[in-house]
Amino acid sequence: MVNCKFTESKILESALHNQLFRNHSNCDWPRTQRESYFESDPLLLLNAELEDLRLPHGISESAVEGLLNMLEGSGTSGQSYYWLLMARIFELALFCAGHYADNCEFSAAGDLLVNPRKVLIHRKGYPHALVKQRHGRISDQLNKGGMCRRQVLLLLKHEVTVEVATPAILPYLFEQLRHSRKIASWYLNNARERMKKVADTIGFLSAWPATSFEDFHRRMQIASPKTYRFVSDHLCRFDTRYFERLGLEIQKLIENSDDTCEFLAHH
Repeated sequence: MVNCKFTESKILESALHNQLFRNHSNCDWPRTQRESYFESDPLLLLNAELEDLRLPHGISESAVEGLLNMLEGSGTSGQSYYWLLMARIFELALFCAGHYADNCEFSAAGDLLVNPRKVLIHRKGYPHALVKQRHGRISDQLNKGGMCRRQVLLLLKHEVTVEVATPAILPYLFEQLRHSRKIASWYLNNARERMKKVADTIGFLSAWPATSFEDFHRRMQIASPKTYRFVSDHLCRFDTRYFERLGLEIQKLIENSDDTCEFLAHH
């Protein structure tokens, strides 16, 4: 059951966030004026896109990748809130991975966490690289002539090299944030731990084992209170608090570029 406890500070934070956003996306503006305002800064448009998302069902790996492409194509990495937007996109991907892991969608969670988005297979004597099938083995993909296992292994050893052309989206985003030197170390440490939590949850539920979403929830319904608590402690159960806080900080910086931000490193 979701804990619906609200505090005065949370209500005020939410109200401030909504008011700041309305300052820039007020639907009472004339359409041309609103579009012109957002087009003046692509980061404003992207942040508006993020505000419109419906979580968790409005997000997927392809949606995250589309948002990342918008950000990286903006050519605005010199602005501080560029990196806050990248952190927001990271938060979306991490929230999505945790949701997948908690519901035994291990392949989908692994795609976000470890499985490269694009791998190239280079083979001696062939002028063009082959794109690896994302959810298959290289040996199966290359063995089109019915070779025995030994022949395939020799082929892989002596004639094939593999290149990760596009990493999985979570480690890619994390490394971008880390190498930027713009993001506070406390946040990077926290983000690293939550990525590890996704991996731990996948490992735990795989070993329990829970083979599917239906199987997991059936077993949880009949579990003893002790077992229920034990399993729950090994789930991600991520929320969107950092996603929302980052959004609030972005709006503050839009209002005043000299404002301090808890997520930015101070050199």
